[in-house]
This record gives sequence, C-alpha cells and structure tokens, in this order.
Amino acid sequence: MLEHIEFGNYNNIVVKVGSALIAPDGHSCSAEYCLPIAHFVRKCRKAGKQVTLVSSGAVAAGFNLLKPDYDKLTRKEKQPLAAVGQSMVVAHWQRFFDDVVAQVLLTSADIKNPERAQNARNTFKTLEELGALPIVNENDTVATEELTVGDNDNLVAQVAKLTNADLLIICSDIDGVYDDNPKTNPDAELVNQFEGISEEALAMGKQSTSAQGTGGMRTKLKAAKFASENGIDTIICNGTNESYMRLFNNQNPGTLVRNTAQDEEANVA
Repeated sequence: MLEHIEFGNYNNIVVKVGSALIAPDGHSCSAEYCLPIAHFVRKCRKAGKQVTLVSSGAVAAGFNLLKPDYDKLTRKEKQPLAAVGQSMVVAHWQRFFDDVVAQVLLTSADIKNPERAQNARNTFKTLEELGALPIVNENDTVATEELTVGDNDNLVAQVAKLTNADLLIICSDIDGVYDDNPKTNPDAELVNQFEGISEEALAMGKQSTSAQGTGGMRTKLKAAKFASENGIDTIICNGTNESYMRLFNNQNPGTLVRNTAQDEEANVA
C-alpha cells in the first residue's frame, strides 16, 4: 500500500534522471521517458517549486551515436563519448521546455572546494532568479576517479545539499528498493519507506551490470543516506511509467527515505 506524502510541503526539489531513461534501447536521446519527466518538472515549477534537474546520459548518448566496438568501457573511453553526448543531452532537454535551460557541469573537486562550491551556489541561485532550469551533470571529460560506480548518484546528493533542497527524486528503471533483486527473485517485495539508511538497507542494493551506466541501487541508497543525514528526504521511483505523478495526489510513487536530521535534532533537544 502506498504511503501518504505531503508533497505540497516540499519547495525545493532535485530530480535525477538516469542513463537508462535518456538513452534506452540503443537510442542516443529518446523522448519516451524524458518528455513525461519534463512535464512533471514543468508542473512542479508552475506550482511554485524550485527544481534542479540532474541528468545522466552523456556517455550513453555518445556511445549510441558513435557505436564504438567496446565490450566494457574504461574511463579513458568514456570521457570522449561524454564530450560528444553532453551537448546532445542538453539540447534534448531544451526542446521539452519553454523556459531556458542552463548547463551546469561539476566535479567532486568543485563541491569540496569551499570557494568553488560557493560560486556554484551563487550560480544556482541566480539561475533560479532568472527563471532558467539548471541541467546538471558530472564534468566527465575532465573527471578522474569520478567516472567510477555511482558518479551521478553521488553527485545528485551533493547537488541536493548544495542547493538546500528538501526533496531528492531519483528516477530509475525500477519501482524502488526491493528486499531482494526482483529481476532474479519473483517473490521480492518493494520497501515503501525507510527511516534513514542503515547498513542492512544498503545491503539490499545491487550493483549495475551495464557497460555504459555507472550506478546501481546500492549507489542510489548511498545517495539517499547522504541526503537523509543532511535533512533531505529521498524518493527512488520508476521513471518509465510516470509513477512520480502520483506525488501530486500525495502518494508515495516508490521508496521514500525520510531524513534523520530532524530526529537527531529532537534527540539533542
């Protein structure tokens, strides 16, 4: 049964869209899943919510366009593919919005450096004031260790903190977090809610086996854990069936991870 969520209480949302939704089935960039997500973002903004979109897909878009003969991509091979695919991804999103979209490329070094992190905050704030929608991605062409497993899942949690978000929505190609792998265990059950992320919860995550993708459920749970510890709720849901639209009816579309920061403050008090 779906849990009730007061979606109207959230004012600052970060939405993460994975590569499987942007470049599915060998397409460089597909509207199949992105167009409905863009509709959701537009509806959120029309309701007065601030939205930041974190979009994967640059490597996948470049790969599916150039179709290199690689069985498994190394970081050295991913970087030029990202350079090709990044402009495609931003142009892809722009056609779904009447408002201007703005490309923001970050690395973990940008976020860890206080001065550069503050510059990023100022940029996000000014873009919001100007009515432009930030489209964020890892700066893959210059990243070093960031192109390992979970780059954009880690990035999205950092962006949520950087923008003072109160809700992080991770759109994947699975309904949420299961107590076992639903692709191999038909009896696996969806977990509707976590109060923070424990080690036991992390153990439910399974790594991705995709050659182009770099994330998996475990990296999403790690992102949710980071968000939770920084006062941000997280929803992990299926972006292929528009489940996120249930939020406008105050229904949980997948797995809700409630933040633990308020509980810790209450315990201190």
